[in-house]
Amino acid sequence: MSKSSTPSSASSVSTPLLVGACIAWGVVTLLFFLLFTAPGEDGVQPAWFLLGINLLETGAFLLAGLLCFRNWRSTQIVSGRNVWFWIGLGLLFYVLGNVMFFLWGNIWRLDPAVSLGDFFYIFSYIFLAAGMFKAVLPRRLNLELPQWLMVVGIGLGGILLTIFVNLAAAEAAVVPGAPAPTLYLAQTAAPEVAPEVAPEAAPPALPEPVAETSSAPNWVLQLDGFLEPLADGVGLLYLIGDVVLLIIAGTLLVAFWGGRYSQSWKLIAIAAFCLYIADMFFAYAVNTDTYIEGSLWEVFWTFSAVFFGLGAVVEHAVSVNSRRSPRRRRG
Repeated sequence: MSKSSTPSSASSVSTPLLVGACIAWGVVTLLFFLLFTAPGEDGVQPAWFLLGINLLETGAFLLAGLLCFRNWRSTQIVSGRNVWFWIGLGLLFYVLGNVMFFLWGNIWRLDPAVSLGDFFYIFSYIFLAAGMFKAVLPRRLNLELPQWLMVVGIGLGGILLTIFVNLAAAEAAVVPGAPAPTLYLAQTAAPEVAPEVAPEAAPPALPEPVAETSSAPNWVLQLDGFLEPLADGVGLLYLIGDVVLLIIAGTLLVAFWGGRYSQSWKLIAIAAFCLYIADMFFAYAVNTDTYIEGSLWEVFWTFSAVFFGLGAVVEHAVSVNSRRSPRRRRG
């Protein structure tokens, strides 16, 4: 009579379900963006749409974080439990950042330069980088020259793209406010005598729009005032965090390119790339003052969480199967 380990059997059954759930979450999110993205005449998305995309994105990061903590609690994880603890902690802090961002923007109608959610996002970058670095650190990177050139190329490409996005955003922000050349020529050219025109009646003055009052508590308004001078420093930390994650993701691709345990870390690297892509779109939109919450490119944030979750599921499945005895006990 053959016996099999119950935890291993349960894991083999749950793996397809979890993989299917992660993929389905990403597909549903993409369809939700494609089918219901319809800003109103004022360019603002409906409230129900904003709530939906926030729930999909935050839920994806929460699910991915729980899957990472499942790996942390397992004693069979080959890559090390601490690796998944830090990645899971980073995803959990990203969830808290999303919650704060939703409260500030959608509930309290605030648009500060820096909010409390930014600090949760920054710490999430730190924890994600720490976990991914711990995955690479134990491996002796005996890379060949082409592999090192690939890592360096990814890093330089990320830095150059970050600089380009910020410079392009700065130029786009300056051009609309620049004085028109015709105005300058009109001031320097010789004055011409214009025929007298009867003054027209001035149009009636339109009432100025009343500023929307915020329902935010006083401590939130005071905190925003205190954090506002830190806007430049926080923006720089975002850029550094994106580049560091991109470099580590490139290193993961090279270090885990072949072998049995490479699939999960390829998915983690793709997750970091998706996060970088979404952040670059966000940085350009914010710097050019064209950001509209609910734009299609925001789906990359949810894709990032989906790939983190898939990486955790694949790592757990491979680790459990590798520890399973190749021979079955017979009684």
